[in-house]
Order: sequence, then C-alpha cells, then structure tokens
Amino acid sequence: MKILPISWPCAWRISMLTLLTNILFVSPLSTNYSDFLALMSFKSHITDPKQALSSWDAASSNNTNTPDFCQWKGVTCGDRHHPGRVTAIRLQDLGLAGIISEDLGNLTQLHFLDLSSNKLVGDIPSSISNCRKLRTINLGVNQLSGFVPGPFGVLSKLTVFNVSKNNLTGEILTTLSNLTALVIIDTDRNAFNGQIPSRLSNLTSLSDLFLAMNSFGGNVPADLGKLTNLWRFDVVNNKLEGLVPPSLFNISSLQVLSLGFNQLSGSLPLDIGFKLPRLNVLGTFGGTQFEGPIPASLSNASELGYLLLRGNRYRGLIPRDIGIHGNLKLFSVGYNELQANTTSDWDFLTSLTNCSMLNNLDLEQNNFAGVMPNSITNLSQELQSLTFGQNLIAGTPALWLGRFRKLTKLLLNDNRFTGTLPIDIGQLSSLQYLDLSHNRFEGQIPQSLGNITQLSNLSLSNNLLDGSIPSSLGNLTNIGSMDLSCNLLRGQIPQEILTITSLTILLSLSTNALSGTIPPQIGHLNSLGEIDLSMNKLVGEIPEAIENCVQLRFLYLQGNLLQGKIPKRLDTLVVLEKLDLSSNNLTGPIPNFLETSRTLKYLNLSFNNLSGPVSGPVPDTAVFCNATKFSLTANIMLCGGPPCLQLPSCPSIDSHKASHYRLHIIIFCILGALIFCVCSVTAYCFIKRRMAPTFVDRGYLFLNENHERISYAELLAATESFSPANLIGSGSSGNVYIGTLSSDKNLATVAIKVLDLGKRGASRSFIAECNALRRIRHRKLVKVITVCSGLDHNGEEFNYSRHLSLNIFAMGV
Repeated sequence: MKILPISWPCAWRISMLTLLTNILFVSPLSTNYSDFLALMSFKSHITDPKQALSSWDAASSNNTNTPDFCQWKGVTCGDRHHPGRVTAIRLQDLGLAGIISEDLGNLTQLHFLDLSSNKLVGDIPSSISNCRKLRTINLGVNQLSGFVPGPFGVLSKLTVFNVSKNNLTGEILTTLSNLTALVIIDTDRNAFNGQIPSRLSNLTSLSDLFLAMNSFGGNVPADLGKLTNLWRFDVVNNKLEGLVPPSLFNISSLQVLSLGFNQLSGSLPLDIGFKLPRLNVLGTFGGTQFEGPIPASLSNASELGYLLLRGNRYRGLIPRDIGIHGNLKLFSVGYNELQANTTSDWDFLTSLTNCSMLNNLDLEQNNFAGVMPNSITNLSQELQSLTFGQNLIAGTPALWLGRFRKLTKLLLNDNRFTGTLPIDIGQLSSLQYLDLSHNRFEGQIPQSLGNITQLSNLSLSNNLLDGSIPSSLGNLTNIGSMDLSCNLLRGQIPQEILTITSLTILLSLSTNALSGTIPPQIGHLNSLGEIDLSMNKLVGEIPEAIENCVQLRFLYLQGNLLQGKIPKRLDTLVVLEKLDLSSNNLTGPIPNFLETSRTLKYLNLSFNNLSGPVSGPVPDTAVFCNATKFSLTANIMLCGGPPCLQLPSCPSIDSHKASHYRLHIIIFCILGALIFCVCSVTAYCFIKRRMAPTFVDRGYLFLNENHERISYAELLAATESFSPANLIGSGSSGNVYIGTLSSDKNLATVAIKVLDLGKRGASRSFIAECNALRRIRHRKLVKVITVCSGLDHNGEEFNYSRHLSLNIFAMGV
C-alpha cells in the first residue's frame, strides 16, 4: 500500500510510452505491410502477358522489408488521414488474366477499384465487402462468373457499381437496393434474373440504371417514377412484360429511355416531347407491342438523336416536323403500320433533310405508297443505311441512288420501283448489302456493279432485267450470296462468277433464259451451301467438277435440257439435303449413293430417261418411300426397288441360251421396225406431195419441231406479263392470250393457253388435251407446237400449251 503512490506515475508513464510506440511505429508498419501482402497475393493469382506490372516485381525483389508499393503502377496511396495505405487500384485494360484474390479484402482503406477490360475469371471475392469505404467498383468487361456476393449490401458509401459484360447470375438488384448512395448501376450483358424491386426508388441519387441484356422479368415498377435524377433507363433485351407505367414518362431528366426486346406494351404519351424535353434516345424496338400514333410532340425534344420504334404496331402518319431540329442520326420505324399515300403524307421526309448527320433511315415493311418524293435527293450524304423494302413505293431510283456514296446497306425490295439500274451504282463503293428484288426494274445489269467489291449480299431477283450476266460480277470477291433469279437474263453463265470462293450461302440464277453448258469452274465453289440453276435452257452434262462443292446442302438443276448420266462422284456431297434434277434428259441408272444417303431429305428425279434397276436395300432413313419428298415419275425404264416405289420387276436372265434366243428376237423386231418405218416415210412423202397447200409449213419453218422448250420468263415477256390487252379468249379451264415469241432472230405470233389450276379438273383437262392433240392431224386445225407444265416466278405450278396463231394461218393464205 505504501508503494502505490510512488510507483503509479512511473507505471502510467511506461504504459503511455508503450502505447505511443505502438501507435507511431508498430501499427503503421503492420497495416502497411498488410496492404503489401494483399497486393502481392493479388499479383500471384493473375498472369500478366503484357508485363504491365513489371514495376511490382522489381520493387518486391529488393532487400527492403516493405517496398514502397505506393509507387507501383495502378496503385494510389492514402490521404492525410491514412498515409501509406492503398486507397485506389486502377488496372483497367492491361490484358490481365486469372482470378481475383480474396486478400483484396484486407485493403480496408480502399476507395476505388477498377479492374475492367481484362480477362479475369472466377467468382467475385466476398471479402471485398470488408472494404467499407469503397465508392467505386468497376469489374466490367471480364469473364467473371457466379453471383455478386450478398455482403456487398453493406457497402453503404458505394456510388458506382459496374459489372457489365461478364457471365454473372443471380438476383443482384435486391442486394443493391439498400445502397442509397448509388449513382450508377451497370449490369449490362450478364445473366442476372429476378424482378426489378420497387425499393430501387429509394436510391434517389441514381442517375444511370443500365440493366440491358439480362434475364430480368416481371413488370416495371411504377415507383421508379420517383427517381427524379435518372438520366438513363435502359432495360433492352430482358423478359419484362406488361404495361410501361406512365410515371416513367414523368422523369423530366431522362435522356435515354430504351425498352426494346421485351414483352412490354402500351403507347407513347401524346405529350412525351414536353414531359421529356431532354430526350436523346427513345427505343421501343424489337418484340415490344407499342401501338398508337407516333406523337407529334416529339418535335419538341430538341436533342432527339436516336428514334428506334421498329417492330411495333404504330400506325397513322409520321409527324411532319419530326426532324425539324436537325439532330436525328438514326430514324427507324420499320415493321409497323405507318402509312403515306398522298404527297403531303411524305412531308416528314422534307423535315429529315434538316438532319445533316442522319446515317440510318428505316421505313421497311409499312404501308407507304405512291411515288417517292424528290426531296429524298436532299437527305444527308452521311447516310449509311437506307431500307424502304416491303412497301408499295413507286418511282425511279436511278434519279437519286448514286448520290449517297457512303451507303453500306440499301434495301428497296418488294416495291414498285421502275426504270433501269443506274450506271453510277458502281460508285457506291462501301455498299455491303444490296436488295432490289421484287420490283419492275428493266434493262441490263450494269457492268459497273462489279466495282462494289465490298458487297456481301446481292439480290436482283424477280424483276424484268434482260441481257447477259456481266462478267464483271466476278470482281465481287467478298460476296456470300448472289440471287439473280426470275428475270429475263439470257446467254451463258459467266465463268467468272463461278470462281468467287467467298460465295458460301447462295448462288441462284434460276427461272431465266440462260443457255449453254454449266461451266466446269463450278467446282471452285467448294464452300457454297446452295446452287439453283433451275428453269433455264442449259444443255450438256452435269459437270464432274461439282463433286468439289463439298459444302452443298441444296442443288437445284430441274427444268433444263441436261443430258448424260447422273455423276457418280456426287457421293462426295456428304451434307446434301435436297437434290432436284427433274425435267431434263438424263439417262442411265440411279447412282447407289442416292438410294442409301442418310442426309437427303428431298430427291426429285422425275421426267427424265433414267433406266435400270433401283438397287437396295434402302435404309429407313432414306427418302425413297416418302411420296412427298421423293419422285421418280415418268422414268418408264426403271425397275425393281422396294415395294413402296411400285416399279415393275426387273427381268431375270436364266441362262446363256435364253439370252441368245432373246437377242435373235430383238434383232428380228428391230429389222421389222426399220422396214415398217421406211415404208411409212415413203407413204407419208407421197401423200404429202399430193396434198394441196403447203403455206402452213412455210409459215413456221423456223420453229423447232422437237418439242421446243419455252421458259416462263419468255411467256411473261411475250404476253406483256399476261396483260388483259393480250387476252383473246377464255373457257371453262383457262384463258388464251396472244403473244409474240422470238426464235433464231425471227418473230412469230402465237396463241398461249394458260390453264387455271384453281378450277376443278383443270389438271385432268390439260392431260386430256395433250393426249387428244398429239393424235389429231388436220390441215384446218391449228398445229400445237409445245406443251409444258412448270413453275412461275413465285414457285407456283403453271401449265400452258402453245399453238400457231390463227392470225398467222390467215396471213399465210
């Protein structure tokens, strides 16, 4: 008891000295060293192929106990209250790979963490929740997976949370809805799910809510209208449904409102331009079900630059002043029910001429009609995409087409455009997609089209183009699909277009009047998936070189004059799904591989001269016994095969003696037939000389007696598209048109009877008429030149018979 007064001050001094020593020396050393160990742990879990963190290695390899890591690349150290402590890590876009170390949670003074745009994988460490002073977390553009840790909900000072473009899952928004300091939430392009909680409305500082391309579902909460500081609300490509709450359109600070690719519905408020005057992006495209008119008040949103309303049910007229402020860069209203019929309905196009930076104009598949106004020539020369397809627009694009030199996409398909293709189309050197199909363009395909070497898709089908296919198209070395079908093209197939190795999707020249043989250069198309040369006048054999087209899935050669055998080397086409060789003059047996192929889903060999036995066995996967996917019709010399084909049995040869006997019989029959033919010809010549007038023969000597082949394209041209002005008669089974056909540079007026297949018994009438007329011979009856059953430009069945015109007969007298 007596010692206490003496020793207490001393003990107190010793204790205070010890405490000060710990505070001044020991504690800073231990906390700094803890940060050093955390950084080194982070470094040990990643790879650094660019050697971006070489300064870390150099400093940690010296002999000092605690290196000055505050000088390391991407590391920032403390403020005046925490000197020597790590407060920021900025290592974005350095190519770092590996996982994020759990030891980062030991950086308790960390305010800023940015590891974005690297190749980090694995889970986000839950230990980061220990960094209670974090204000920014940016882990975007990596390959992280798993869940965002639930403990992140304690980071009350967090203002920026960015995990965009990863592979993260879970219901993240519930975790974040308590962090009232948040200003930015960016979860773009992950697999987050769950609903958008109403509690997000408590984040009154929130300015950017970017939830695009996830799997969020349910409704959009009406309480989000309380976020009065929100400038971006982007929920594109989720699973949201229901009506968009009207309160969302009351957030006057909104600049970006993007709702596309959901199942949302509703309509745009008529006063949206007054409620959202700062609007820059408005998107309700793709899958949403918005309807009603496009509000005229949008012209009040003076900063509007991107209007994406494609794929909804908007109807009525486009507001005439939609582009009055001149800031629109993208205007997309395709696939709606909008209309324009009168000249004044097209006034919106005049206002768009104010938009000098307009690069995308999309009016595709609406109800626009009438002649395209001349104001289109005043649109921005910055246009890169112009899509007017699937409307009823008329006019002559040649007057304005060459003006837009920066176009990469031009779709005018399925309209009523006329005129010729302009020669200056070749100056659109940036063009990649060109679709002018299903219009009324005429004349020749310009040689200059071959100058557009960036072209990847070309479709000129279903027009009235004539002349030959220009060889300059062989310069299109980037093209993947070329469709010139259903025109009036003639001449031979240019070898140049068969050497374009970039063709991988489609080459279609069908339903034209092309002649000559199939060039052997077709073998260069070894990556092409579909070839369609059907309904032309091609002759010769199927080239053996086609065996090199090993990626072919669809091959259509029907409706030509091909002859010879089916190449056996077609068995190299191991992915072939559809093969149509019908209506040719092919001979010989059916190759075995066609009978046993397991990939063929459709096979048509009908109307040829194939012969020999159909061998077997036929596997269950073959198409031979499916009447809708296989046809051998009108090959009378085939025999055998499975019962489902109902072919006659093949004759068997018992012995050499029987063969010898049958040979004698065949020789005897042939000699008898020859004698009979000689006698018949002699009698015919004698009778013909005795017959009176021969003017009928002189009238059509230029015509081919051997069943002339006439294409649908030629009939279409001869009758002026089956014009009512050319109709000279009609009956119970069809109509008769007058037309002018050319043959060997001569012209002949003919009568063309077209059967109406929609009437009952029309097909039987066609067969009966053919059978009757082939037996009748009388000088007072008009001679039938040819009959045919084929397909029109729409792929529908088309039957016609061609007679010499009565007018010619009378004029010959």
